[in-house]
Amino acid sequence: MKKLLSLLAVFTLMFAVVGCSADKEENTDNNKEENTAELTDQVKSKMYNATRVAEGKVNDVFHHDVAADGTTPVLNASFPDEASAVEFLSKYYSEDVAKDIYTYYATTEQTPEGQVIVKADPYFTAPLQATTLEDVTIEGDANAGTLTTAENVVYNVELQDDKYIVTGIQK
Repeated sequence: MKKLLSLLAVFTLMFAVVGCSADKEENTDNNKEENTAELTDQVKSKMYNATRVAEGKVNDVFHHDVAADGTTPVLNASFPDEASAVEFLSKYYSEDVAKDIYTYYATTEQTPEGQVIVKADPYFTAPLQATTLEDVTIEGDANAGTLTTAENVVYNVELQDDKYIVTGIQK
């Protein structure tokens, strides 16, 4: 009987300790949730880098290939039509922005080989690629923010599916 009471006391004590530690973990998790929306230097860096990468992807699609003549810019062969180009860019931009970028570049002209001829003038007249994090002003929170360059180009950035995408560009 003494052994049974001892075991019961031990189990009761163990459950009490486990219950208290679970409460502490819950409180810690609540504090983490409250701080996730804060615009930290790390969040600013992630927003900035995501926007730079997105700009680089535009260059990959529209400034990568040239026609057989060696000078005429054409749509990257990996993205032979609007649907595939917009689908690719939609990983980095909202679908509306991706379509706007495609519309800016695409022409109705094609090379004799059937490649889509694109405008040579870049969409980004003041490329973010030529800046550093210190050159831009970032405001907002960890879920949505704006990046403003010295040339007053404003990029709207939002957290979607655990990554930042560009949802708007005001030149």
